[in-house]
Amino acid sequence: MASPSPKADPESESIPQTVTLWLIGGTQESAQLATALGEHPNCVITVTTARAKQLYAHTPCPVLVTRLTLENIGAFIQHYHISKILDVSHPHAAAISQLAIQCSQQYDLPYLRYERPALVTNDSGCYTWANLTELLTQAKFHQERILVTLGYRQLPILKNFWEEHTWFVRIIPDQIALATALETGFLPQQIIALWPPVGRDLERAIWQHWGITQVIAKASGRPGGEDVKQQLAQELGVGLHLIQRPAMNYPQVTADLQVALAFAQQA
Repeated sequence: MASPSPKADPESESIPQTVTLWLIGGTQESAQLATALGEHPNCVITVTTARAKQLYAHTPCPVLVTRLTLENIGAFIQHYHISKILDVSHPHAAAISQLAIQCSQQYDLPYLRYERPALVTNDSGCYTWANLTELLTQAKFHQERILVTLGYRQLPILKNFWEEHTWFVRIIPDQIALATALETGFLPQQIIALWPPVGRDLERAIWQHWGITQVIAKASGRPGGEDVKQQLAQELGVGLHLIQRPAMNYPQVTADLQVALAFAQQA
């Protein structure tokens, strides 16, 4: 289903026309930056879910819940008089970053990507992979009990490897995510629906309850709970397999929140 034009969004009409900064949000860091902008920010924030919008309850920045596409991005840029882009989306949200970079080039808009620092581990039981297919075709698995925490969109890939292992999945509590997990082949008792990040004690309890021997997760950094997974994998002797962040050629990138804030505040 095509995404509605931003102009058709009832909330959008209440957003002042002086907006200049497009803050691509949905992360803890983007909420911190929005708060740091002060009481009269000259920006608009976009997120993709109503739950993500709750991150900005304590900032006056207007927030749009929308899925921008090639079809409606031009109207968004023009309607809100966007003059620069600060991309603070999730490390694995490559599609919106690609779209924002394309817009920055097309409309000659300054663009800065805030990339949260990657975590490094020396644990021999932690492995990194370019994507899920590479992992499943090259990893030395044998009748494992595998927990997948990649989100629901990649679950259909597991169908080609279903009979080899016992699978478990953690998804967000969302109807589409649940339907996808069930359609993939997960039984209800193999599914847990939780909003991330998951605390250390609950994470440990889930792994131990299901007798997990391997975990497949995104390399999403500390805010995404990657540090907790690394520590528990080492503690419990569980293999941890991290899907690397998509390779992106950002025009300008920083791992310093203060640099990102200075970019946002520039006139």
